[in-house]
Amino acid sequence: MAGPGTTSREESVLTGGAVLTTLRGHHEGPTIALLGGVHGDEDEGVLAVLRLLDEVSRAPLAGTLRAVPRANPVAWAAQSRFNPLDGQNLARCFPGDGDESPTSALAAGITEEVITGADLLVDLHSAGLNYQMPLLCGYTEDNSAAEQSRRAAVAFGAPLIWSHPRTGRGRSLSVAADQGIPAVYAECTGGGAVRSRELDTYVRGVLGIMAEIGMLPETYRPGSVLDAAWVYGDGDLDDGAQSKYDGLFTATVAAGAAVAHNQEIGRLYDYHGGLLETVRASYDGVVMFLRHRARTSVDDVLFVLARTSAHQE
Repeated sequence: MAGPGTTSREESVLTGGAVLTTLRGHHEGPTIALLGGVHGDEDEGVLAVLRLLDEVSRAPLAGTLRAVPRANPVAWAAQSRFNPLDGQNLARCFPGDGDESPTSALAAGITEEVITGADLLVDLHSAGLNYQMPLLCGYTEDNSAAEQSRRAAVAFGAPLIWSHPRTGRGRSLSVAADQGIPAVYAECTGGGAVRSRELDTYVRGVLGIMAEIGMLPETYRPGSVLDAAWVYGDGDLDDGAQSKYDGLFTATVAAGAAVAHNQEIGRLYDYHGGLLETVRASYDGVVMFLRHRARTSVDDVLFVLARTSAHQE
């Protein structure tokens, strides 16, 4: 698939310490911004971006790839969702401010030097160490670039597409939305393991998006997933069903499972083995975010559901 080397490569350190690698093709074309490791306990996106840099460096690239494999390098070194320097979540700090906290400085550097001026943003996540999610690509509908984002999500080729009616503030996608830049993100199982199928989907998916917008030849398209399922909802993982107790959570369904209203999602036990609560679905939907780590504290999110219809009440 890859041809002879046709790109130039540059590296620079952003405000906040993340390393940006820029690949420029010999032909004019769009600019794509690619992020991995916004959360430091999510290795799937980091490895996918590194693989993509290798692949694209040998491809007939038209345009520019701006790639940050480890967007949150200190958090990645600590295998933490949060930056240990200030306890903040980078994925809630965009567009950032270079004069504030270390995490805000990171967000500012990525906003100014990676996202701004791009023609499309792809942010690769996963469920991290504490949760599980199905393999998906998502986008938001409340901005001028929604249709282009939808096409990019389809081109990614994930088996599940999550359409959100609005963009949560503080995200990389909210920066893109404010600037009229199409944007998608991806999620996968997580739990501390990188699964080959999911990693390959990430790599093929980004290459497919690049082919969709004219940066790579059509041969780089992975092909559409004809039976891709669509789900809908806000997708704010901070606002899912929260634990009322400290204890041990055991899931009784899998991430990606379709559940009915009042169906059991899991059980929460105290540290003496007593059943504290049976956790149930609040409506018919699909389990999109499910707690993987057993030890649970009060207010930890246990699960998030998506709806199977954009008009579902």
